[in-house]
Amino acid sequence: MGPSDLILVWRLRRHDRDACQDLILRHHAAVYGWLRHLGADGPLAEDLTQETYARAWTRIDSLRQARSLRSWLLTIARNEYLQRARLKRPLEVGIEAAAAAAAADPPADDLLARTERDANLRRAVSRLDGVLREAVILHYFQELSLREVGAVLGVPPGTVKSRINRALTTLRDLLNKEEAHDRSEPETAIAGDV
Repeated sequence: MGPSDLILVWRLRRHDRDACQDLILRHHAAVYGWLRHLGADGPLAEDLTQETYARAWTRIDSLRQARSLRSWLLTIARNEYLQRARLKRPLEVGIEAAAAAAAADPPADDLLARTERDANLRRAVSRLDGVLREAVILHYFQELSLREVGAVLGVPPGTVKSRINRALTTLRDLLNKEEAHDRSEPETAIAGDV
């Protein structure tokens, strides 16, 4: 945990309300973006983001010093999302829901939304199996270490590494298929017009 996070945690443990505002300002984009990637629509993601901070405020003493503040918040956000999903409906974050969430309101820090290739990559990531998608998003989009991803998901770092390797292989295959499809599509249209 960096020095600025240590000071922030120290202030939070003393129930400094300004520290809570600083926490929100520092980590809002990461928490909200993670919830959107999990499949929450905009209003639900905002609601769960607020619940995440409320839970963090009441449980700040449970944060271990060795753990990243951001990965701790993302763990809370994931748990809030899963709890809401269990209460309201079975957890079915399908390809369409994740793709629609990513396309409808991408998080502000989502650097991949700038080009068509990046949009293809986002679509391919949304098509990954849930555990693979979570590992990729946390590691590459949220820039967490393998250890931090493991802490968020509750699995060892070796499992995270394995999931990321499988995800990268799957993504490569998906992108190659899409690229091959894109190259063949104009020829099909021309042949059909003749």
